[in-house]
Amino acid sequence: MEIQNVVGINGYTLLIYRSLDQLYRFSIIDFSGIAFNFDSIFLTAEEANYKGRAAVEIACDFDHNQHQY
Repeated sequence: MEIQNVVGINGYTLLIYRSLDQLYRFSIIDFSGIAFNFDSIFLTAEEANYKGRAAVEIACDFDHNQHQY
């Protein structure tokens, strides 16, 4: 595994990496340190970054809505 990018977004960490098969993936680490891995694969780091940021946005929205009630 080769880390391509690490980005902090609203308490979450987005990790973009290239695996041994030379394809890109992303993981999200939440504010409590729990890592979430996804099965999606991408041909470029840019694609993984785009989809990863969308996943973080969904997680943030979910977390925000859950704490409202």
